[in-house]
Amino acid sequence: FGQSLEPLLKTLKDLTGPDTCVLCCYEQRTMGKNPEIERKYFELLQEDFELERIPLDQHDEEYRSADIHIVSIHRKRTVRGL
Repeated sequence: FGQSLEPLLKTLKDLTGPDTCVLCCYEQRTMGKNPEIERKYFELLQEDFELERIPLDQHDEEYRSADIHIVSIHRKRTVRGL
């Protein structure tokens, strides 16, 4: 499943800059390979991005659910000259 994640991660890197914020919303799935794929996705994502989970109490009241997650994603800042 690493092959299926690579194009998504490449697209995120290609389309984001230092001031870009990406909101990722997903429904957590617990069956089959889904938990493993989710774990690997966030592991790979953190190589180039910083993640901030949006607390459930900040989700829209009408649509919030314990299995729906929102993550704010920003490119990691690089230090030049080191």
